[in-house]
Amino acid sequence: MTVYTQTLKNKSVEMAQSKLNKHREMGTKSQLNIFQVAELMDKVKNANSESNQHESIFFSVHLN
Repeated sequence: MTVYTQTLKNKSVEMAQSKLNKHREMGTKSQLNIFQVAELMDKVKNANSESNQHESIFFSVHLN
C-alpha cells in the first residue's frame, strides 16, 4: 500500500514539474494563471519536504 501511495505521489509531482516546465517554455502564451502556477510550485516543494518528514518519524521513536 505504501509503495502504491509513493508511486502516486511521485507521478503527481512529476506531472506538476512537467506542467511548470511547459509553462516556463511558453512564457506569456501559457494558459496557466499565477494561482495555478503557485499551486504547482507548492506541490513540488512540499513533496520534497514531506518525504523527509516521513523518513524522520521512525528515527524519533525510542524504545525505553
